[in-house]
Amino acid sequence: MERIRAVGLLSGGLDSALAAKLLIDQGIEVVGLHLQAPTACRTQVDEVCADLGIRLEVRQKGPEYLKLLRHPRFGYGRNMNPCIDCRVFMFGMARLFMDEVSARVLFTGEVVGQRPMSQMRNTIYRIDREADLAGWVLRPLSARLLPETEPERLGWVDRSRLLGISGRGRAEQLSLAASLGLKGYSSPGGGCLLTDENFSRKLRDLFDHVPEEKTDEASVRLLRIGRHFRISPESKIVLGRNFEENMALRGYLTDERHLVEPDGFHGPHALICGPLRVEAVEETARLIARYTRNLPVAAHVRYRENGEERRFPIPAEEHALVTIDAAKS
Repeated sequence: MERIRAVGLLSGGLDSALAAKLLIDQGIEVVGLHLQAPTACRTQVDEVCADLGIRLEVRQKGPEYLKLLRHPRFGYGRNMNPCIDCRVFMFGMARLFMDEVSARVLFTGEVVGQRPMSQMRNTIYRIDREADLAGWVLRPLSARLLPETEPERLGWVDRSRLLGISGRGRAEQLSLAASLGLKGYSSPGGGCLLTDENFSRKLRDLFDHVPEEKTDEASVRLLRIGRHFRISPESKIVLGRNFEENMALRGYLTDERHLVEPDGFHGPHALICGPLRVEAVEETARLIARYTRNLPVAAHVRYRENGEERRFPIPAEEHALVTIDAAKS
């Protein structure tokens, strides 16, 4: 018999790894598809696929995903998480990839009742319909709680060897992973940054102040780094919280993002996102001073303007600015 090939949406987490393993153990050839976005938590999907011994394909969700974040058809969850729209979008990308690799089955690690917005039974059915995949998306961890899918009916997948897990607990999955010898997966409980209140506040601020045509993946990815301070409708300051973030800010330099650094002392580095005006440099100098221990007397910061390095004295007085991502700075 011809070997069945399945594409799995793999996050790098426990559930999708288990779903893949259940199909591999049925003799199905599994190809992992990981869809990257600047709003996703870091994952160990490479390690998961190496442990499972399967091929991994990584694709970017791209600019269309940023449009979806601004204009979700089905709205947001508690924060800036458009979970229904996101699943439909991912299934559309997965369907195209299935054609590329001649796969017959699409599966996910979803568990009925685990996510309140996208993994309740009625929502699952709705997402499949919207993606034009009704009856074709296999969810191995909860399959026996859901109607039979076409891959099961056609005999490509043995339904009796699938599971009936539901709810938000992970004890059953953890026990199963141990018995199957699975390793490398990310710790349960992680997930999408869009469900995080602080990240969502920063994303909403970005959407409120930056036009859609100027919003790129780097702008969204930058929200993961540092403390963010809105100083005017067109400008904000991002302040590094440690050495790694100070170095990471250098990767975001553009004509509209400007690096400001301590001059001759140890302290946070900063990125001015917006016009390089004196007022913005002054506010940045104040913030650097505020978060610096043992600030030298008559300290300066440095930055570049029109290709030339400039120095700016840190003002003696300070006034409080509130971060975008927290009620208190």
